[in-house]
Order: sequence, then C-alpha cells, then structure tokens
Amino acid sequence: LLSDAHLELGQPDEPAYTYDFPVMAEDVALLGDMGHTISDGLFEWFDVQLTRFRRVFYLAGNHEAYEWSLEESHKRLQDYAAPRAEPSNGRGVFIYLYRTRYDLSPTLTLLGCTLWSELDPKHAEAISRVSPDFKRIKGFHIPEYESVHQVELSWLEDALSSLRTQEPDRQIVIFTHHSPTFENTSDPKFKGGFAGSAFSTKLTEKGWWGEQVKTWCFGHTHWSCDFERKGVRVVSNQKGYPTDPPQPFDPCKIIEVRKVEGMRYLAHL
Repeated sequence: LLSDAHLELGQPDEPAYTYDFPVMAEDVALLGDMGHTISDGLFEWFDVQLTRFRRVFYLAGNHEAYEWSLEESHKRLQDYAAPRAEPSNGRGVFIYLYRTRYDLSPTLTLLGCTLWSELDPKHAEAISRVSPDFKRIKGFHIPEYESVHQVELSWLEDALSSLRTQEPDRQIVIFTHHSPTFENTSDPKFKGGFAGSAFSTKLTEKGWWGEQVKTWCFGHTHWSCDFERKGVRVVSNQKGYPTDPPQPFDPCKIIEVRKVEGMRYLAHL
C-alpha cells in the first residue's frame, strides 16, 4: 500500500509523474493523492504500473480533483478504469475503488472509498479558509464536503451491514484515503489542532468496528503507521511531500492481508 506520493510535484532529481519503487508483490494498492487527474502524466504513470503489477487498486484522495470538480475527476478515473477491467497482453487490471466492493477470495472482501472526513462544526469555517481543497476543487464548499462525507459513510455502513447479515463468515479489509481514527495517525505535533477533522473521523466506537473488519489502510495524513486498535490493524505508508520531515515511509513495505486456503494475499503497502 502506498499513498500521498504527490507525483505532480516531482523533485530536483525526479520529474513529475516519474516516481519509481520496487516491485515486492503481485498487487499494489494506491490510496490517493498520487497526482492530479487533470494531468495526462498521472495516467501515463498508471500505464507503467500496469506493466509491473497484476492488479492496481486505486482510490482517489482529495488532491486528485484539484483544478476541476469532483465529478470531472471521478469521470476521468472511471473512463480510464473501464477498458482496463481485465488483463490484456501483459497489462494488469486497474481497479478503481469508488464506493466499491471487491472480493479477493471466497472468504475475504475489500471495501474501498475516499471516505471524506467528518468536519467538526466548531472548526469547519476555519478549515475552509486554510484548506486548499476549498480553493482548488471547483464548486466545493462546506455543504458539498459534508454531503460527500455522509454519502460515503452511509455506503460503507450499508456494505458492512449487508456483509454482517448475509455473509457473516467473510473477513473485511477497508481501504480509504482519510483516516478512520485520530490517535496515532498523524504527526503528534498536530494533536489537538483545529484542523484535525479535515484528516480523520472517529470510527472506532462504531458497533461494526472490529467485527468482520480486520485491517484498515488509509493515507492523507502524511504519517506512516502500523498498529492495532480494538482488534483492527490500522496501517498507512505515505510518501508525502518532498519537503516533509522524515517519517517511516517504506517503499518496500509488504502487508499480508490474510492467509486463505493456503494462499497468501499480498498487497504492496
């Protein structure tokens, strides 16, 4: 799992959309803020990854839609994914996780969406003044942010409820861009800051947390971590901005999601 590479920025020795990393598993999960969907460079970079991995799991972060709307960004990702839903001539599969259920095996399901966070009403106005999301995404204001959060949370909870009642033996892995918990998912220097709810939502008190859900992977906070909270493994592996201070990002990190019927399901994290 890899996120927040911000390929649109490049580096002095690495032009935009040229970032390379080792192939350590058959599949790779890219959990948002990889670049801007208005740029052809992002999709050319995807093309390269599809020659290296059997499956590329991708979900959008908040930066993907910069310089146009959420709807335009979604449509471009959807249009890219549609003809790449099956392998072809050595090309892997691109799986766009837009409120998506994907069964990895007969007993293991992946649920994926951006899951925009729940803004703290006390700080929403202040956040909207400082967050680039409200300046660089067209038509995106506090009501739109709150609406998309509620839509995605409702989708996720409905999917979990359906799995609980209809397929109680399935185990679940969740991929999102925003974080499902505040504690230990961001640089400690930001603890208690007014903008925390732009990055995380407290979901650990939900009744479904820790039932079938075994692993939750996320991005957005530019803080790599790997810990267990109330029975759920919470993991991120975030590259971050070139100017970010050092933190434990590992381009070679592997996560074993689960061993099923003697087979290992691996994701590059």
